[in-house]
Amino acid sequence: MNVNKDVFENKWEQIRAQSTAWWSLFSEDDLNKVEKAPVKRDKYAMMLRVKYGYSHERAREEISKRITDLEAHPPSNEVMRDSLDRQASSKISKVRKSRTKISNL
Repeated sequence: MNVNKDVFENKWEQIRAQSTAWWSLFSEDDLNKVEKAPVKRDKYAMMLRVKYGYSHERAREEISKRITDLEAHPPSNEVMRDSLDRQASSKISKVRKSRTKISNL
């Protein structure tokens, strides 16, 4: 099964919530970059290739496997809430960093 970009987009919040559990090398910054990408699935696959050395085909297979698993076992509300909390704190720390840079000028 090849996951099309629409399926990936529709499942993005669930995928994001599980990503750091699936792939420990993914950071919130990585996931924020995927979030901003025009085609999230392609950016996510590229991150897998960069971080894990996967081939293009292997990255696609891994994504398909994870989506199939997600459909069978969606993340709990707690996992989803934790993911949203991590996103929020990641964005807050970026704002603080930029304010610190400005105040130090």
